[in-house]
Amino acid sequence: MRLSLLVLWDTGRMSSPMTVQEFYHPGLDPRIRCFRAGEEVDTFVVVTERMLIYLDSMSTPELMRQVIELTSVDAGARQVVVINTHADWDHVYGNQVFERGDLRGLIVASEATAARLHSEEARAVLASQQAQDTRFEAVKLTPPHLTFPDTLTLDGGDLSLHLFPTPGHRQGHVSVWIPEVRTLLAGDAAEYPWPCIGTYSDLDALRASLERMTALDPAFVLPCHGGTSSPDLMARNLAYLDRLAELVSAGLADAPELSYEAALTWLGTTPDAVPGFYRDFHQGAVKATREWLGEQA
Repeated sequence: MRLSLLVLWDTGRMSSPMTVQEFYHPGLDPRIRCFRAGEEVDTFVVVTERMLIYLDSMSTPELMRQVIELTSVDAGARQVVVINTHADWDHVYGNQVFERGDLRGLIVASEATAARLHSEEARAVLASQQAQDTRFEAVKLTPPHLTFPDTLTLDGGDLSLHLFPTPGHRQGHVSVWIPEVRTLLAGDAAEYPWPCIGTYSDLDALRASLERMTALDPAFVLPCHGGTSSPDLMARNLAYLDRLAELVSAGLADAPELSYEAALTWLGTTPDAVPGFYRDFHQGAVKATREWLGEQA
């Protein structure tokens, strides 16, 4: 179930209040809790013997505070850890609540994610958002406290979380594998109906990441966008990329067979069943595939 986005206007700037809602996947281990902010992003919380682990921090401090309130019963004496899968704004803008008294915690991320959060580009993006939308006014860029170059394992006692690189959507992106319950927290490395590709140079890395995640043979795959838990998500994403390559190489890049609506039919869905921003993702993927094939020629 998804919540509709309510849009208000305040002194000429848009404000979009949302409410975080907990949701469930049948059969998923109850130590993994799932939270959704409209059509914007999903966040996951893993409750282990030793740790309370948050996967990403949503798109505003207020949204993350709602998640913290909903999981306050799980805090106790557990060490609080926040994993940033990557530095996109809808995954990190709530970081500050974990170091300013709401719920003190250790924020961890890859070195590349930390570098992005320290960058002038990140500051410029935030400034632009704050100028356009009042809900970002309180956001302060908060880089991770601990970084790692490649992999990291968190031993929670009963569950272990293995952080490993899955670039493609973003350089420095990491996903999380929990072997005891065969659950993969994919971040944005896999999405339904399809992932977002930056440029054609990211395609090889994205394919490799999808194949690496598939090789884990997960029982549950939880992406931050798409609302699915299906273990065949990576296979579907790879099939989508393969179909794009097939049609573009056949000279059909601008044909009806490669339209947004047609691409959704490959997956057995329709435009009213997925957020509208996937249209832009598809157009970007077509462009990236055309350029990628040109490089391969």
